[in-house]
Amino acid sequence: MAIEAISFKKLLKKTDDIYEAVLVSSKRAKQILQDRVVKQMIDENEEILDDNGIFAEPVVRENIDYDKEEKVTSIALDEFLDGKIDWKKSDESIDK
Repeated sequence: MAIEAISFKKLLKKTDDIYEAVLVSSKRAKQILQDRVVKQMIDENEEILDDNGIFAEPVVRENIDYDKEEKVTSIALDEFLDGKIDWKKSDESIDK
């Protein structure tokens, strides 16, 4: 996979705070990763259960080629830059 630089100007068009852009994108990346993990667990369990819902054989994982899937951070940043992520700032402020 080729590395693609992202311009700060593109990020600043969506929000005035770079930290906010990173935070929103990282939370979305975590959601995408969690969805992948759950889907993988469901797919694996369907294959190894017998008719009674009991594990018929031990799980043997083959080597997984992670380069085939797009990285979750890339997906999240693309969604952020395309305006596909909705978020709102918390109104809470800490006074000390």
